[in-house]
Amino acid sequence: MPEAILPRDEPIIKTPGSPSHTRRASLKVLSRNIDKVVLGNLLFDTWYFSPYPENVLFGSDHHSSKTSSNGEHRNGHHEKPIAPIISKLHVCPYCFKYSISPVDYVSHLQMHVKENEAGPDHWWPVPRTALKVYDWGGYTVWDIDGEQEKLYCQNLSLFAKLFLEQKSVFFDTAGFHYFVLTYSPTPDPSTPNAAKTRGRRRTSSGTNRDFGLKTQVMGFFSKENLSWDANNLACILIFPPYQHRNLGQLLMAVSYKLSGWEWEDSIIGGPEKPLSTLGRKSYLRFWSERIARFFMSQSADAEGQTLFGNVSKKRITFAKEEMTVKEIGDRTGVLPEDVIAALNEMGVCDALPRKWKKKSGDHQVPELAEEALPTTMLIKRSQILAWAERNNVDLVGPVKEEGFLGEWALSDLNEDESVDTSSAEGSVQS
Repeated sequence: MPEAILPRDEPIIKTPGSPSHTRRASLKVLSRNIDKVVLGNLLFDTWYFSPYPENVLFGSDHHSSKTSSNGEHRNGHHEKPIAPIISKLHVCPYCFKYSISPVDYVSHLQMHVKENEAGPDHWWPVPRTALKVYDWGGYTVWDIDGEQEKLYCQNLSLFAKLFLEQKSVFFDTAGFHYFVLTYSPTPDPSTPNAAKTRGRRRTSSGTNRDFGLKTQVMGFFSKENLSWDANNLACILIFPPYQHRNLGQLLMAVSYKLSGWEWEDSIIGGPEKPLSTLGRKSYLRFWSERIARFFMSQSADAEGQTLFGNVSKKRITFAKEEMTVKEIGDRTGVLPEDVIAALNEMGVCDALPRKWKKKSGDHQVPELAEEALPTTMLIKRSQILAWAERNNVDLVGPVKEEGFLGEWALSDLNEDESVDTSSAEGSVQS
């Protein structure tokens, strides 16, 4: 059972002092209204409330309870929260249509099975308007327009809310694009990420092959069409049965690639903030690995296979290279504040004695004759390597440049801009 799930008789309610308790009332975490969900032939617990239409779940003659779903009377007096009402919701693993009737659910799945048996021209795991943006090792990322495929994206958002604490967009999907991750098994077991896991692997009693459908929809991230903060991601979710397989890192890497930070005159962005507790933990890991590969003389996408390049073994001392936090961010596509957060998380920075410089001018006050230079931190590559070994960091990044399609395939890194491998130490100014 996932750690985020409380026992069945204890509805998920955020108590005072929790990270989300200070958010406005409309975003408070409500009691779970659905206990378990069936996705394909997988059965697992939900984590949070999702605003599925009550007339669909309970029938058109259903009337709302006098007690609100967050455990309070309408007059403001507290009352014990009501337990989840729906014990099991069936959700299609491809179009995400939902039903409480097992008979209707199986009948709907048979429609997908027949389309699949008719051939690839008759069945897609995503809407037909979707565009492939990444395809490698059996993993495919599809770009779906939230305005063109409104019903699909609404159903996907409602399902995602069962496992996302702070998601707030469900029905107004026109301003977003949804990037859906699917996986089709390949015969080659050596393909990247095919068998790689981090942490405990989740097990299940079956696979979607029982329905004759080999392709699995594993997760997605959404992105605003127009973000004033240059956010490259609004929300992200890997479905619970497929978590702890490094797939979140794959989607994060795709989101940074699609933001076009490598292009001329582009703007570096990041995920929408504030991040949830689990989201911040995942992104700190992603930023740390990305920066670690950069310092270990890999490209931003970690395509190289060697650690220190062609450094001569006869060389005993190494030159130092001074870089600002912004310069590191420009080379890795990470915002300066995220670079600082990652370096702090890694614990690889050693503070150097602060330097001072004389101020120019004939009428300076003696106490102000000197000013402090920016703080300088020393980062040794040996510390980066030790951190990477402790955390089982793969030198090869979660995505392959060759896997990107269309316009994104044209933005490969310039070989002339490869990272200098002659430096074993670097200093960072912030």
